[in-house]
Amino acid sequence: MSENKEFKQKPVLGLMAKSIALVAAVFSLIVCVLLVADFVKVQQMDPLNDPHLLELREQLANSTGDNEALVQQVRTFDFYARRAFFSSQEQRRTGGWLLLGGAIVCFIALKLSKLWNPKLPTLGKPDAPDHWELNSLFRQLMAGTGVVLVAVSLFLAFTVKSDLEVVMSKEVSQASSLPQQSRQEGGDAVGTAPQASSLFEQFSSNWPSLRGPGNIGVAYNMDPPTAWDVESGEGVLWKAEVPAHGYNSPIVWGNRVFMSGADEEGFEVFCFDADSGELVWSQPVEPTVELPDVSEDTGYAAPTMATDGFRVYVIFASGDLVAFDFDGNSVWQKNLGVPENPYGMGSSLFSDGERLFVQYDHNENQKVMALDGATGELVWEKARVHVSWSSPSLIKVEESLQLILNDEEYVTSYNPVTGEQLWQIACLGGEVAPSPAFNGKDILFVGNEYAQASAIKLAGGTAEVLWEYDDYLPEIASPVASGKFVFIPTSVGDLVCLDILTGEPLWEQEFDDGFSSSPILAGDRLYIADIEGFIHIIAVSAEFEEIATVEMGEPVYSTPAFAGNRIYIRTDYDLYCIGD
Repeated sequence: MSENKEFKQKPVLGLMAKSIALVAAVFSLIVCVLLVADFVKVQQMDPLNDPHLLELREQLANSTGDNEALVQQVRTFDFYARRAFFSSQEQRRTGGWLLLGGAIVCFIALKLSKLWNPKLPTLGKPDAPDHWELNSLFRQLMAGTGVVLVAVSLFLAFTVKSDLEVVMSKEVSQASSLPQQSRQEGGDAVGTAPQASSLFEQFSSNWPSLRGPGNIGVAYNMDPPTAWDVESGEGVLWKAEVPAHGYNSPIVWGNRVFMSGADEEGFEVFCFDADSGELVWSQPVEPTVELPDVSEDTGYAAPTMATDGFRVYVIFASGDLVAFDFDGNSVWQKNLGVPENPYGMGSSLFSDGERLFVQYDHNENQKVMALDGATGELVWEKARVHVSWSSPSLIKVEESLQLILNDEEYVTSYNPVTGEQLWQIACLGGEVAPSPAFNGKDILFVGNEYAQASAIKLAGGTAEVLWEYDDYLPEIASPVASGKFVFIPTSVGDLVCLDILTGEPLWEQEFDDGFSSSPILAGDRLYIADIEGFIHIIAVSAEFEEIATVEMGEPVYSTPAFAGNRIYIRTDYDLYCIGD
């Protein structure tokens, strides 16, 4: 007599299914408790009316005179409160999906358990169940479970700090510890130029990307040193060896300095302590594709990193783009495709605090992308007709932000939020590497060797060429502009000052060595490093005046970073911190 397959038991599989169902049920219960606790906690929070924020606003209202430090603290607190609040909402959505997944797994596992371990039929008439007793037992079980859930949720809600509180306490502490800086007064001090957005006002105490906030070469509200001696150590706060070579420039946020390095043996990201020069952490990045051929002038780590204050972003010549948190943990990684061009990946990254902008130009499929900084997901993408090796800049014109990109023919403006093209002007040519300069108000300046330079007058969503210049032109280093002047460095060692309103040449100065590093304006001084490692400090004026020249003792190809009245200079093999 054959065995009835319908009642054939599989005890091992049945036990496994029951175990999985139990684990899924416990997992779902834990997620449910955490969601309830988070919901209760967030209901108590209002980012716009946080008690600490209201107290800071009251202090600001009652204060007299210029209190820039308190204004900065209010803006910092408000920014991070909003970011943490919306981050909590995203966590709740993720928790909901996890809860649904756990419930589905539990249901399927229970069904399989019943299938693999069926109950054998009983002979005779079974005893009728006591429905009243079952209903009473069910109600007691549900009530007990509800009481436990409510109790645990309330405990977590009122005794465990939420993500909002943790982030706020950490970031406000960091913001309050940043150096307090006074605004430069009088003359043509670029510290008086309007910053690109309220976010830039937070970034102005830091150096979040190549050429600083907005990538326009201006160090806001700072008074960096004008004299130091590398050989004796006078004026040098610290010197640290850089473990791997790279042409990218340092970026600074709070008490952290970030750089990258790479060769055929591997890619790496470094984080240094800004106060001591100690290497806080280094993280390798595994290439996901075969390494491309690159020139010695570019290498595998030419693009400068970027940060939004939460994460740091790095890209290498292989097209590998990685986000790390400030503790060195990888947040996300993706490969954008190996760049196909003679120089490799040269454009640096840029973040506006929400989005990460990548100018990804190569021989085919050139484009500009905006990625979500937290997830790496694509926000928008725009195809480009031509290519370049310059980097994006972000400027503010009449309360509107514009993302500016150069290429072999055009200067193009995009809406950084949507990617909409705002305007485009054909005024460039050749293999463009320099990024734009901006006077902080309404004049953009672009130029390139073997082409010409143009000053572009901006008004709302329109742009027109104000004047042109074709004598001394930039090739690698980018120009920089103040309220009155524009300065053009060349690769053969010339530095030119033009009137930004008329294009009239005011002075020309020839140095012994050319410039790869871009000039930086800090107050009424211009800092520029030549290839041999001499830092030239020049007055921002209509007549040439060299304030000082300092020898670093090593070649300098990268652009220095300015933060907290200090200068961070990457030489061929070392990183220097100049200042008190």
